[in-house]
Amino acid sequence: METLNKKDNKNSWKPTTLRTFAVVAFFWTAIILFFGFSANSWVKDKTFRLTLEQARALFQMIVDTRYWNASHGVIYAPVTPKTQPNPFLDVPNRDITAQNGQKLTMINPAYMTRQLSEIASKRNNVKFHITSQKPIRPANRPYSWEEKALQIFTKENDEYFEWNSSKTGKKYFRYVAPLWTEDACLKCHAKQGYKLGDLRGAISVSIPCSTILSTTENTIRKLDLIFLAIWLLGILSIYISYKRTASDLTKLQTALAEIHTLRGIIPICSSCKKIRTDSGVWEQIEVYIRDHSGADFSHGICPDCMKKLYPDYVDKKND
Repeated sequence: METLNKKDNKNSWKPTTLRTFAVVAFFWTAIILFFGFSANSWVKDKTFRLTLEQARALFQMIVDTRYWNASHGVIYAPVTPKTQPNPFLDVPNRDITAQNGQKLTMINPAYMTRQLSEIASKRNNVKFHITSQKPIRPANRPYSWEEKALQIFTKENDEYFEWNSSKTGKKYFRYVAPLWTEDACLKCHAKQGYKLGDLRGAISVSIPCSTILSTTENTIRKLDLIFLAIWLLGILSIYISYKRTASDLTKLQTALAEIHTLRGIIPICSSCKKIRTDSGVWEQIEVYIRDHSGADFSHGICPDCMKKLYPDYVDKKND
């Protein structure tokens, strides 16, 4: 039984060390997961913000170009197969003839926006769409997502955006922001009942984003692999540290067991039975054994010594 207890004590550190390894591995995994998810979220957020800023910039460019058109009062362009008179523009002097006989037609902001959209769509696959809840041109009727945006626009809530996939599988970032009625707008739209500050319509921007989303997904996959490699390296380091610690503790336990085991020739007095220590001091045998082992003593007296030391007491007890 004594030998079994010593063995149990020798291995008692193992569950504690294993638990420590498990706890450290758990926290290491939690840290890697936290930073991994944070990095992925940062990449996605960065992609979203860059795309949103691009859409805002394109929208503002169209608005500024329309303002430039309106600020000139009237702008004419030669009539060509691609620039025909706008049948939906009902204003005086829509079409004129120059002194050289060149036929000219008025290009208002809406017509200019439509032509810019056609060019951008062919060159960059970026689409602009001017829309309104009361459109003059039927093609300017809002799409369902634009209609939803028009219903929620206020002075405070002045933009709407979303990711979208077309029927062909192409992915787009769709952005729309309102157009508020200004003085220059009333020349064409006063007859529709618009007043200054009214929500007159909106311009939507659709940006192809399959490439940027594919790049983002590739970046996230690379980040995942990097964090996986870091996690595996950390787990391997923790495991190696655990094995080294376990080995060191085993050696320490073995050394402690050997320290508490009396070996070799011990000098003992033939008369008083004291033992001489390494420093030359003579100690009682029980003191020496106690100091050099895991044993301790409880004092008593054997029957023979009892008779020798206290014969009267023994005889009296026997009587």
